[in-house]
Amino acid sequence: MRIQVLAGLLLVLASGAQAQDGPPAPAGGRPRGLFVSPMGEPFRGTPDGKAPQDAWFDGADANHDGALTLDEFRDDAMRWFKVLDRKGDGEIDPADIEVYETVLAPEARGGGFEMGGPTMGDNGEVKAAEIGSTRVLSGLARFNYLGSPEPVTAADSSLNGGVTPVEFLGAAKRRFDLLDTNHDGKITKAELPELRSGPMKRRGGRGGGGEGGGRRGGGGNRGGYMGGSMGGSMGG
Repeated sequence: MRIQVLAGLLLVLASGAQAQDGPPAPAGGRPRGLFVSPMGEPFRGTPDGKAPQDAWFDGADANHDGALTLDEFRDDAMRWFKVLDRKGDGEIDPADIEVYETVLAPEARGGGFEMGGPTMGDNGEVKAAEIGSTRVLSGLARFNYLGSPEPVTAADSSLNGGVTPVEFLGAAKRRFDLLDTNHDGKITKAELPELRSGPMKRRGGRGGGGEGGGRRGGGGNRGGYMGGSMGGSMGG
């Protein structure tokens, strides 16, 4: 009887350790949870399915040649714009943004996370982090390539509370240029930054914001990272 009790205890301990460690990371260190496209569309992966960032890229790559042109990037942006513009009136208005931030991508209103490593400067160039330094990623920043806490409202260059197709396409061009690191007019998967999948330390308080211009989900910082390390490089 005592042996059975001990065996059961060991089984419980082993199960707890496995749950704490979680499933093994996929090959290449690429997370299969949430990925947010450069224009703000959330893609949620599954453990046995395609990585969400690959699902976005492959869907936007209309001719399936392994590279995104500016036209493909813009077409994908406008497809997503039409999803967000629920009334079809040609503007992503505050009501649409509310749905985006509470239903489609509620992580946009999440708290901040400390993370070390390089940051992106105002000119779009990667800057090495100082030893022992940290930066704070808020909202959706840790789920996308450009570190934007709220990529949809970041396209509101007029800061009037809504996003027009002209503003969205303008933001798409700027973001395409940031990701086209060799400036050859196309983006390949090899050019895209690695997504951080390691543990991050949670910060207190409500995050979000950054380049969203200080509307809901946002704080008042227009820099990509809290503290302005990205400045206005992605803003509309």
